[in-house]
Amino acid sequence: MHDEAARRFRDHFLWQLRAEGHAPAQIARWMWKPYDPAALRILGPQRDRGLDHLAYGEAEIEELLKTLPEPSLRIDEHFFRREKTVLVMVPGFTHETLKNFSWHEQVQRKDSPHTVLMLHPDGEGTREQLYQDGDGLKLVYLRYPRSNAASPHIVPAMFRLLQGSPSLRRWVAEGYRLFFIGYSYGAPLSLELLADLHGGVLADEFILPATRGFLGLCGDIGGSYLADDCLGESPQLVAMDKLVAFARRHPWFGKLAGLGTPQLCDDMMHGVGALGHAVRQERARDYAPRLPPQLRYYTAAAIMPLADYRRRWWQFNLDDWAMHRQALVTDPITVYNDGQVALPDNLLPEAPQLPVAHNRHLGAVRTHHWGVSYRTFNLGINRFPRVAYYRALMQTILSDG
Repeated sequence: MHDEAARRFRDHFLWQLRAEGHAPAQIARWMWKPYDPAALRILGPQRDRGLDHLAYGEAEIEELLKTLPEPSLRIDEHFFRREKTVLVMVPGFTHETLKNFSWHEQVQRKDSPHTVLMLHPDGEGTREQLYQDGDGLKLVYLRYPRSNAASPHIVPAMFRLLQGSPSLRRWVAEGYRLFFIGYSYGAPLSLELLADLHGGVLADEFILPATRGFLGLCGDIGGSYLADDCLGESPQLVAMDKLVAFARRHPWFGKLAGLGTPQLCDDMMHGVGALGHAVRQERARDYAPRLPPQLRYYTAAAIMPLADYRRRWWQFNLDDWAMHRQALVTDPITVYNDGQVALPDNLLPEAPQLPVAHNRHLGAVRTHHWGVSYRTFNLGINRFPRVAYYRALMQTILSDG
């Protein structure tokens, strides 16, 4: 699984955290040691019951910082102004019903020296919303419609958004390369899109030839035990069919639950099913053999022990409390989970046509599924250092030969 990439990401993240002034004791609370997924006992009767073997101590971080190599790529204002890459951010399930954006600390930074552009559907075309104008690096946020639907409804709409963007066409003509970043459900959606482009299912004019790679960020690639549970006969957390029926009867609740329209209600059952193992595995068997072998593929995970969640009433952290409830579904199956998705399901599906060196797992950080993408999902402050994390990811994927 090319663990050299995981070590390089570790060093880049350390470098960014030190630059932000964090102490070794705090850094140790946000990091796990690099690992080979195949060497972990993830599932089954002999599975690992704890995570101490991946944890760093303060002294270990101090030693790493003493010998930390200088990065080959610095993420500074000069980088943002000269880098000719378009990061295509593909957000996750129900994103259009949320107050905050995935990567919102990058999307809504007023001091951002790079271009931030959001693509909205406009009939069969694309409407562009410019958040920030700048030189060099571009961040394009793909606000695809019907975000809680099954992937066959979404992928063609994603393609139309990209194909219909005048700015994206102009940047590619100027020599820019694309790098897809799929968060959560956005990861398998991106993979299906790339496979359809490569297989000729979609009439691509410029997207795939300009694409450099893919990063799955806590991707629901292999399926989610949480989604399986929501559609099961005896769900531990919520019975999705009953939730949707209640939202239909009580529109005020539907708006609060992200089910404020008949279309969202209609899509939800199939969409949650599309997050589960049965559908994800079936879709992977279809698209994996068609993934373009010339691209580089990266996956990054999060792992959070139950003890790390801030769920005391006086901490006023609804996000952690809600994610802890979700983690209780997966934790009895494997401790290697981010609250919504287990580590094995963050990884790329088997695709024999891909060179081994093109499939790289960057390891995991110590936070939950929402922590890598949101400061606040509903209510509660997540102090995971996302900007340092994003910069370390960029250092790793954009400096890779």
